Amino acid sequence: MAKRPLFVPRGLVVLASIWIFLSWVSLFGFHPPVQPQAASYAPSIQLLMMLIGIGIAIGWPLLRLSARPSSMPTAQAALDGLSIFVLFQVVVWPLRLVTNWTIARAVAVDASIASAIMLTAAILSITQGSCSPRTRAGGMLAAVVLVLAPLAIGARASDSSWGRMLTAPSAPALIARCAEPSTIDPSQPDRGLLFRAYALASAAWAVALGVHALGPSAKSRVSPAN
Repeated sequence: MAKRPLFVPRGLVVLASIWIFLSWVSLFGFHPPVQPQAASYAPSIQLLMMLIGIGIAIGWPLLRLSARPSSMPTAQAALDGLSIFVLFQVVVWPLRLVTNWTIARAVAVDASIASAIMLTAAILSITQGSCSPRTRAGGMLAAVVLVLAPLAIGARASDSSWGRMLTAPSAPALIARCAEPSTIDPSQPDRGLLFRAYALASAAWAVALGVHALGPSAKSRVSPAN
């Protein structure tokens, strides 16, 4: 199978924009609430951020892992991630006009989106260059498990150390937590959660770069036998 060369992800950006638009319409509709105040928008905005996390963690890898393998998986994942991160800036910062977010909380939301993009990009860096259906399915399975893992422990454990550890790799849970409708800056546990998320994303990238650095021996394990 001929691999796809590096390309500008215009389709991904368009699909991400459509996902954001449909999520916004499904949550807010075309009419303002009866009382257009920050408190009336806050729950829906948190759900919007959760849907953005689902798009990052599931929609993006589903698009790439169902397409032709990439000849430059690491560069393509990085370019994709940068493109959608820039797109999300148009969403996050204007929301301060209709929320009670402080600057620090908006930065935390932005940072949670960045860490989620980093983690998903690391998974794609390892898997989207492979021609093996098993490897690509394994990458998609890993992305889904990372999203659903916090649900396995239940909502009651969400404030425990184990619950926070599982929230860190789950993009929807992490972004929604940072996007809580609060008038104060993120708490110390929330800042610690972001540090865990970045540590995990950095470790995933270290693994991805290590796999690629192994050269032909690594490629032989992720490609089908000739």
